[in-house]
Amino acid sequence: MTALARIRALPQHPVVLRLIDQGSWSAAFFLFTITASASLGTRSFAALTVVTAIGVIAAACARSFAMDGRIVAGSRAGLPVDQVMSGRAVALTSVTFALIATAASAIWIASGLTPASLAPTVLAGLIVLADGPHYLLTLQRRFRAAIVGALPYAAFAIVAVVLLLLGTDVPVLVLWMTGLTVACGASWLAVLRARPHSSPIPGLLGTASRISAEALYSALGSQLGILIIYLVAVPSATTGIRLAYSVVFAPVFSLIQALTPLLLVHMSDLGQNAGTARSRAATRWVAAGLAGVVVSGLIGWAVAASGVAGANYSHTAAFLVPVGAALAGNLVLDTALLVVRFGARPSVPHRIRLIVVSIDLATQLALTLTLGLDGLVIALVGMAVLKAIAAAVAVRLWNRSTPDAERIHA
Repeated sequence: MTALARIRALPQHPVVLRLIDQGSWSAAFFLFTITASASLGTRSFAALTVVTAIGVIAAACARSFAMDGRIVAGSRAGLPVDQVMSGRAVALTSVTFALIATAASAIWIASGLTPASLAPTVLAGLIVLADGPHYLLTLQRRFRAAIVGALPYAAFAIVAVVLLLLGTDVPVLVLWMTGLTVACGASWLAVLRARPHSSPIPGLLGTASRISAEALYSALGSQLGILIIYLVAVPSATTGIRLAYSVVFAPVFSLIQALTPLLLVHMSDLGQNAGTARSRAATRWVAAGLAGVVVSGLIGWAVAASGVAGANYSHTAAFLVPVGAALAGNLVLDTALLVVRFGARPSVPHRIRLIVVSIDLATQLALTLTLGLDGLVIALVGMAVLKAIAAAVAVRLWNRSTPDAERIHA
């Protein structure tokens, strides 16, 4: 193929399509967050932060139970990805976790130090409902269909930004909820055009349950600081840590989100007895991700120091290092457990995750409740180091103790 032909074919490349899709989806979340921080009061934005954090946690659990677990269990049984996906399972799981997210958001906001409206809690459920079909289309490699849901979502976010720039009152919550509703509907229409039919999968329930539990542990570990700070500190602290996560590190986090499904499918396509190939892919993935975290942090620091982004953004300064460290630690541990997962019994990575996250949650709770913001910073940085060590030890011990041909695939 000539260079010109390669350039012309580039827009059709799966990675490019996936980046456009996830870029639109993440840009919508990014722009809505920016608009909300500029148009809402600190107290209201802090409550919105809790809602989105709980929505993200619930969406991660729904993804893992309805889809990621099926891929891993199917790979162990020698089934391709196309034969393990179930639209019905995604729908039922999404509705269940959406209801849980909405209820949990209401309880958490009502428990805060300062009163806030419960209206945003619906947003948590919509985040889960819209994410399910979109992620399903991604795993099916139907990237064009996934973009159909992502673009309207981004369009509503752009409308919110335009209204903000025009100086008018921005109904940011209404626009955000409407954008997610349209994205959810468009994604489900695309799913139903080529409804997936799942083959029987041995050991599905155990694998899906463990992976979903791991997603809960991991998501709680990444969002717990936001949730605790909302209960024990002033709203500006919640605002700062949320903007650090969803604005400063949004570019690299979006890229990781965009390409993680492709990494998962690639690991599955390698088949059995491919431990070395998976390790090489994981090493490249981690190196690229860590570089992105560093670059995003430096840019965020420069913007915060300049003061051009406003008062709310200045609250991020205290959280750039701990949040960046937390993202890096999660990236390393998640990738290591993904490598181990394809060769080990489901209980092995689950136990590793449970031990690490139990320490993480206990550390964050203890230090934040005793030392406040300083305790949270110490906990995030310290746990990032521990996760990196745990990841290295897990992969090294597994590679040493069990050659590819002898690893357990049941």
